[in-house]
Amino acid sequence: MKNKESNLIKVLQDLINGKSVTFADYRVSNPNQYFKTIKDNGIVLVELWKRNQNNNGKHLLRSLKQELDNKQKAKKYLQRLQHKAL
Repeated sequence: MKNKESNLIKVLQDLINGKSVTFADYRVSNPNQYFKTIKDNGIVLVELWKRNQNNNGKHLLRSLKQELDNKQKAKKYLQRLQHKAL
């Protein structure tokens, strides 16, 4: 459980820091679970389909919706996770 929380913390930190991320950015078995957990906590993500560079597939590029209340929700959730992980 602790490893799952630390991966979720990393994803959330990247989003809060303004990074646009994809599932391939994280070397975990199912990174999409972290995005679902984040959205389940009321945090809005902007999701855009992008074409893969190496094949004909597509992937989701995700970023944090840049609204003040959304950023505050994300930061509060991150604080709860970090406190829980200690």
